[in-house]
Amino acid sequence: MRILGVKATCFVHATEEEERVRQALLGIFPGEVELRRTEARGQFGNPIVILEAELSRQREIRAFLEKLLGGLPAEEVRRLRDEVERRFEGGRFYIRLDKMHACSGRLRLGQGIQVVLTVTSYPYSEEEIKSGLRRLLGG
Repeated sequence: MRILGVKATCFVHATEEEERVRQALLGIFPGEVELRRTEARGQFGNPIVILEAELSRQREIRAFLEKLLGGLPAEEVRRLRDEVERRFEGGRFYIRLDKMHACSGRLRLGQGIQVVLTVTSYPYSEEEIKSGLRRLLGG
């Protein structure tokens, strides 16, 4: 199993301070990362800013995983391991982090920041990838 990339996406709603959410998203990464900013409109015309960051270098991906797995409480890492089947689809492993906790500098599972790991194996085997994800998550 090999992780090819990490992408994190977060929406900033009109009721939120963009700089605070920006710092929360940057805070889930170890070191410097470039954020892309896109302006959009919600269903009712409300302004929404979409912030995105991507990692593709193996060293950066390893450092991110170390920070993520070291920052989440042990029971939440176990939960990710137990939910590999549900969170993995089409070569992607989905993790949602709590935006409000991230604003306080803590990592917790929840809503607000979506992290997607793009994962593969050679030859491609979903069972091999799921097994590798479980090992990565301590199982």
